[in-house]
Amino acid sequence: MLRLPYTFDADQRYPVDLHMHSTASDGALTPTELVTLCAERGLTHMSLTDHDTMDGIEEAGRAAEQAGLCLIPGCELSTRWQGVNIHVVALMPGGLQGPMVEGLIQQREARIQRAAVIAERLEKVGLSNALEKARFHAGSDRPLGRPDFARALVAEGVVPDWASAFKRYLGSGKKGDVKAHWPEISEVVGWIVESGGVAVIAHPLRYGLTRRKRGLLMDTFQTAGGRSG
Repeated sequence: MLRLPYTFDADQRYPVDLHMHSTASDGALTPTELVTLCAERGLTHMSLTDHDTMDGIEEAGRAAEQAGLCLIPGCELSTRWQGVNIHVVALMPGGLQGPMVEGLIQQREARIQRAAVIAERLEKVGLSNALEKARFHAGSDRPLGRPDFARALVAEGVVPDWASAFKRYLGSGKKGDVKAHWPEISEVVGWIVESGGVAVIAHPLRYGLTRRKRGLLMDTFQTAGGRSG
């Protein structure tokens, strides 16, 4: 894994984006294509934060070096807090190291197990060989997610479009909405901090929490070592 130089002057303002996905998880662009787009848009600093993996960092690092961009290695980790799925962005300026190594192995296994259950359920509603078809549409050997099964459902004519796939089969409360056994948020923040990284809650307003609940979440997060501002 590349360890890339991380330079940041707190007195300067930078055009940055520290939360992006590539085809290493559910993004539309390869790591190289994403870096190229960032360079074209004038960014100076970026972080690739694919879901529960840092597999795209090495490719992105090579592209960033050629483009003259500062790439901060990272990922977006799935966690649980009081029964709610919460995503935590891990910014890892030192690269993949420490407890994060085993943590990402654990996350990968959880995704593989969840995909198998999703496939089993979708086969019962008409998508035969669901796992193989989702893998084909993913185009790589990364762990499969619901978007990959949505592509398969559309391609096989089970549903007319992506929105219908989620509305009928993959959205919240539907047969394909399988809850993985994600680790508690405090444990995940511990992995990040002990590995020399910075933990930030991703899109905090998307979880349907009341203002009071958000406050409790942030208290837990900060106590564990996460950054809130």
